[in-house]
Amino acid sequence: MLIRVRGLRVLLVTSKIARPILEEVIKGVSDPIELHVFELMGVPVASLATTKLIASELMTREDLRKFDLIIIPGLSIGSAKEIQRKINVETVKGPKYLGDLPEMLRLLLRGFRFSPDVPADEVMQDTLTTYYQARLSEVIRGRKPVFTLKKALFTENPPPLNLIYEYLVSEHLDVENLKLKLSELENLNYEGIVIGCGVDCRALDILNELVSTCTNHDMFVGIDLTYENTPKEKLRDLIDLSDLILNVSISNVNLISEFLRTEQAVVVVPRSTKEENEVDANGDLEEINKTIELLQELGFNKILVDTIVRPPALGFVNSLIELSKVKKQVKHPLLFSPANVYELIDADSPGVIALLIDIGFEIGASSVLITESSVKTRGAILEASLSRELVYRAFLKKSPLINHGVNLLIVKDKKDISISIPPYKGTLKRVSKSEVQPRVDLKYYVRIYVDRREKQIIVDIHDRSTNEILGRYVGERALDLGRALLRDYEINKDHVLYLGYELSKAETALRLGKSYVQDEDLFKHTYQ
Repeated sequence: MLIRVRGLRVLLVTSKIARPILEEVIKGVSDPIELHVFELMGVPVASLATTKLIASELMTREDLRKFDLIIIPGLSIGSAKEIQRKINVETVKGPKYLGDLPEMLRLLLRGFRFSPDVPADEVMQDTLTTYYQARLSEVIRGRKPVFTLKKALFTENPPPLNLIYEYLVSEHLDVENLKLKLSELENLNYEGIVIGCGVDCRALDILNELVSTCTNHDMFVGIDLTYENTPKEKLRDLIDLSDLILNVSISNVNLISEFLRTEQAVVVVPRSTKEENEVDANGDLEEINKTIELLQELGFNKILVDTIVRPPALGFVNSLIELSKVKKQVKHPLLFSPANVYELIDADSPGVIALLIDIGFEIGASSVLITESSVKTRGAILEASLSRELVYRAFLKKSPLINHGVNLLIVKDKKDISISIPPYKGTLKRVSKSEVQPRVDLKYYVRIYVDRREKQIIVDIHDRSTNEILGRYVGERALDLGRALLRDYEINKDHVLYLGYELSKAETALRLGKSYVQDEDLFKHTYQ
């Protein structure tokens, strides 16, 4: 329980450059908190400040004992415990970005304790996550599930909103790759995985091994096949291993029900007999109801309903209207499959997926099926997980999808956190590309690569005269790689600058999942 604190006196430590921003940020903070600012003289920016340096500068003040708390920059190096030991005043790390300071101060007034080692914004994020998880669990406990599969609850309306990933055999034949994906899915709290094999799938021999690999996990396991083209013995074995059978329609229900057990679940779909941009809600609904009736007559009641969500410009809006009509008339949980939208639009997937997850939630789907079938949608499983968390928090607060401590803003910022430019009275030296040519390094040249599979940057240093690779460096951070290289080789200044520039691009590409090609621009569109 949080207890409100009155008359709190806080000393804010900042750098010379950041001080104007800090003072602007705290203008709106009123009583009962009393704020004082201490400017560091030894460093121009907070990220260069060590806690040892901060302690030594603070000790020049004679009034430290009057403060209840000292907040140092979140980006400062070291633990604030070192400061606290020397001056005997509680000291914690503030947020990495000053825009988050008012929220930290608000929580302080409620008696919240921050960390001497972890920046305040990270502490607040953990606290918010715990708070929302507790509230969400309470809501879900009050929901009556229509049925369950392993740990997943399927309700008439969300929450919960189950996330299911479809692992397409046409794209992945490697069992080891599947094991890595399973670990990733579990870390992101996915409820299910589906092994998918399309019409032209020639990997039937490996399907059993892939499905069996999934059965040792907490997630439920599904299959998505062209059942009519699958040999009966193979189909029997695959269905036997599975918890969920996708794409059950009026045309294959008798074949599938022959091998199905009553504790298994099925996803009922209309037959795909219409043109791409054609929507027939009444016809689809009739087919879906007939399939459901057949299943229920045979004793199967764990039923999900899915309708085709069409691509943008080819019936997307109409297919959502159709799905909404189906939801109102069929009393079974919905599966929402939005891959046709984010896979078939030349736009970055994070924002598209966030909107689609909310659409699925608002329509009333109990589950969402996610794929990663194209290069541009790599990372969709993370984006869907973050989107679900964002939608959950908005649902609990009854507010738009904003200001909930989680977001999918990867390239753009929600607020301007730029540091103000100090005045300069000297003459500006304007530099253009054509004016400054590089001095060629006569000894070495480097080749830089990004290995997305291993999530690392590779740097080869070559002998310029022989082209021989003299050394290979592997790491995740540009700064670490650059420092290691410079300790081992004498590289001229122009080459060092170039190396830092390219390594920074490589690290950005690695973190964003983009392709990296040395000396090529990283982004097609910018906001200059």
